[in-house]
Amino acid sequence: MDEVTISGLTKNFGDLVAVDHMDLNIPEGTIFGLLGPNGAGKSTTTRLLSTLLRPTEGTAMVGGFDIIEEPVHVREITGVLPEESNHTIYGTLTAYENLQYFARLYDVPEEEIDERIEELLTFMALWDRKDDKAGELSTGNRQRLALCRAILHRPRVLLLDEPTSALDPIAAKRVRELILSLSQKFKQTFFINSHNLPEVQRVCDQIAIIDEGKVLLHGSTQELRSKLLAKQRFRIRIVGDIENASSIAKSMNFVEEVNNEIDSIIVTIEDPTENNSSLMQSLLSQGIKIVEFAEEEATLEDLYLEVVKGGDA
Repeated sequence: MDEVTISGLTKNFGDLVAVDHMDLNIPEGTIFGLLGPNGAGKSTTTRLLSTLLRPTEGTAMVGGFDIIEEPVHVREITGVLPEESNHTIYGTLTAYENLQYFARLYDVPEEEIDERIEELLTFMALWDRKDDKAGELSTGNRQRLALCRAILHRPRVLLLDEPTSALDPIAAKRVRELILSLSQKFKQTFFINSHNLPEVQRVCDQIAIIDEGKVLLHGSTQELRSKLLAKQRFRIRIVGDIENASSIAKSMNFVEEVNNEIDSIIVTIEDPTENNSSLMQSLLSQGIKIVEFAEEEATLEDLYLEVVKGGDA
């Protein structure tokens, strides 16, 4: 069953079309990533789904509730980490008091509040700061506290806008682990906006690539990555003259593309089963010492650049 259904969703700001007739279906329990450059329409989409903005056209269903007709119900079952997440906590309250306040606001059972708060603050390495005023916490710690606030009431759908943007690598890893754990334990659905390609690739089951408000590509992470396998790329690490090795590779009619790096050339080869040995022999015959000849794993960055930058993926 789809937990989020987006139908023709459109948002205009004057002449600017921020979200352009978006259609998406996100199954229950999915970790979904909306990927795109700054200004692509990701944050506007989150605001529409969380009922903070009203669409110009179209609508969406979140947990079975219409964002236009039933906004209160949508808010009851969602947890939101907006782009300016630091503004969603109260600076004059302690970290603990913030979570107590929001727990009661969301009708978390009284007997569970303290246990949930301790569990979340401990996991996010904030337990030692529980009595500190939220306004005195660092930007990264306020981001972690805001995330605790968003998930405290165990909402069915979590709308997270750049959830690790202000975090150090250790804290970002904790957030990714938390998202995966919650998805598995409570079957929660995550809608994550990001331009962080490695992060999306690590945690998301499905991905849509968006630019100028339009969805350019949508599918499972594995499906999108498999689109790149039609062109097989290989890293050839060498000792010697990179430019010479590059020239040799470019002279071969089965080599489609060559890119130079510090100690390697990256080549795209037609029918590598038949042609890899020929390329290797040509390089060796010209005195090029080959340290490694290995297939490059397809990454979402490759696909992202092809799609957003006007490639033919």
